[in-house]
Parts: sequence; C-alpha cells; structure tokens
Amino acid sequence: MTTMDPRLDHDRVLRHDSDLEEVLELLLDRALNPRQVWLLFLDADERLTGPVMPCDDYPLDPFGLEATDDLGLLPCAEILAAWIGGLIATIGAAQAVLVWERRGSRDFTLDERAWAGAMAVECAAEGVDLRAQFVLHDDGIRQLTADDHLGRWAVA
Repeated sequence: MTTMDPRLDHDRVLRHDSDLEEVLELLLDRALNPRQVWLLFLDADERLTGPVMPCDDYPLDPFGLEATDDLGLLPCAEILAAWIGGLIATIGAAQAVLVWERRGSRDFTLDERAWAGAMAVECAAEGVDLRAQFVLHDDGIRQLTADDHLGRWAVA
C-alpha cells in the first residue's frame, strides 16, 4: 500500500509562501514542458482547492492584443486575469497561484518577468487575489516575487 506524503494533505493550510512552494515542488517537481503556465487555486482557509490547470498555449507577449467574443480587444494579460477571476468565482476559490513552466536554469527570463509583472497589475485591476507566482525550471521551482518583476515588465 502506498502512503501519501503528509505534506500533500488536502486539509493542509498554506499560510506561508514557503509552504506553498513546498507543495508545488512536490506536485510539479521540475519542468518537463518547453513553455506552459499552471493555474492553481486556494480557498479562503488557504488550502489548495479546485482544479490544477496546465495551459500550454499562452501568447508570447502579455501586452499583445487579442479579440474575445465577451471582452472585445484587450491585452492578453488582461484577458487571462479576467478568465482567472471567472474561474475563482465559479469554483468558490479565494486566491490564484500561477506557475510559469519552462525548460532551463533557475534564472528568471525577460518573458517570465514581463508576464509576472503584467499579471500582478491585471489581477489587481480585476480584483483577483493573486497569492504568488513561481517559475518551474529544470531543477525545481522558484518564487517570482514583486521585487523580481515590478518596474521591469514595462521596459521589456
């Protein structure tokens, strides 16, 4: 019989970002895909809830304009933030977590900094509580904090 790692207990409260990072590393381990983003959700008690969603076809440019039937012509990051807000409301979650997966070193790329900065701004504008962002790389996972992306995404 296989025993589940107690750190992955469904009722575990992920109050600190280090707790969240530990769980994400256990769940996702390391990058296997060339480029995708994972969406995860936390409930009001800061426990993982709802689906864990990989999205492998997100645009290169968070500021590139895309047309949608319901929102019209908007920057990609704004569309993604609105979509995440809708998912949060639908599943009854309280917070979102983004994990940017790609092969390579633990160093942040301009692409990740641009997307992280744009998503921080757009989620705030949409009223989406974006708890944290991480990069999943060849050797594990690393948190992308505001210090890593604020002020840099607008220059990229």
